[in-house]
Amino acid sequence: MKKVIMCDFADYNSPIFRLANYHYCNCFVKDGYEALWVSDAFNHLIYFKDKKDFYFKKNISSPERHQLVEHVYGFAPYSLWLYGNYPFCKDPKILFRFEKYVIPNIRDSMKKMDFINADVLWISNPKACWLVNVVNYKKLVYRIADDYREFARFPNVAMIDEMMIKKADYVIISSSTLEQHVLEHGKTPLVLSNGVEFEHFNNRGIERPKEYQKQDHKKIVYVGALRHWFDTELIEKIAKQVDADIFLIGKCETDLSGLEKYDNIHILGARSYDLLPGYLQYADVALVPFHKTVLTNSISPIKLYEYCSAGIAVVSTNLTETAKLNAPVWIAENHEAFIAGVRHYLTQGYDRSLLTEYGRLNSWDSRYERMKRICLG
Repeated sequence: MKKVIMCDFADYNSPIFRLANYHYCNCFVKDGYEALWVSDAFNHLIYFKDKKDFYFKKNISSPERHQLVEHVYGFAPYSLWLYGNYPFCKDPKILFRFEKYVIPNIRDSMKKMDFINADVLWISNPKACWLVNVVNYKKLVYRIADDYREFARFPNVAMIDEMMIKKADYVIISSSTLEQHVLEHGKTPLVLSNGVEFEHFNNRGIERPKEYQKQDHKKIVYVGALRHWFDTELIEKIAKQVDADIFLIGKCETDLSGLEKYDNIHILGARSYDLLPGYLQYADVALVPFHKTVLTNSISPIKLYEYCSAGIAVVSTNLTETAKLNAPVWIAENHEAFIAGVRHYLTQGYDRSLLTEYGRLNSWDSRYERMKRICLG
């Protein structure tokens, strides 16, 4: 079998995060590849941050094949030193010869797992750039999902980013707003926006979530990360001005305490990927309520495709990349226009078939086929 090595931030079998590389990995497997999913390097520092994550990585750190699903294997390298937003760890040069800190010997481990040779080395996590020194690969694909320079967990990342762009056979970007950045380093990127597992979100056999007890009351939903770019002021205005229940679903990494006083705002926390279609299909309007920043303007929002595939109307902040998608959604220039969009869909209704057709045309399978023709043909 052909072999692909995938390097991402999230673990393959995360019940919550099923992002682009997870779906690309599954497409590779359907196309006849064996896949090794390389998680972030770790050591005992991670234990104090997230014990569950530490033990999961520890269980897949030995040099043997840890099968996650058929033809997909997991591996997490244990390193004596880490790169990241920790004291004495912020120099990106740590990663240029990072393999010397990994124990046991990483080359021996890759040989034992039969992944020292790969048809494709797919790196979307800059922290995994050191694997180019270890693996014998035919094609190196560097996928840039976001402007990594905007993330604190990648201190001084520009040096790593430039090295990977120059070394890669192909650079894939999820947003056209990242194109100039790649061109400046002498490469022409392939623009492949995010996609959707259409059948998963369009499945009509999903039960109504237990939180949706008021069946006669309008429901507004947000699904995704709750981080600093999430516009809590906008959510508060919607709660005050619109007669509907608002459900916020996702891991909370920002202060939502100001929203807790509203009876019509329900902060549910994270829900598994398998349950998300129900929260969308039984709601009336879905939101992309982000602040406009350098980072959010470069985002290709997976949630927009998921919302559409579920057949739910979408109101979004006027983000640069979102506006370019030509999707059948309401793009709002400001808070007032955003609330007007929510009210419009709640009172006037909408054609679900237009939304689901847009989702169908933007599947991960279609993204993979285009990537394959250009990068692997």
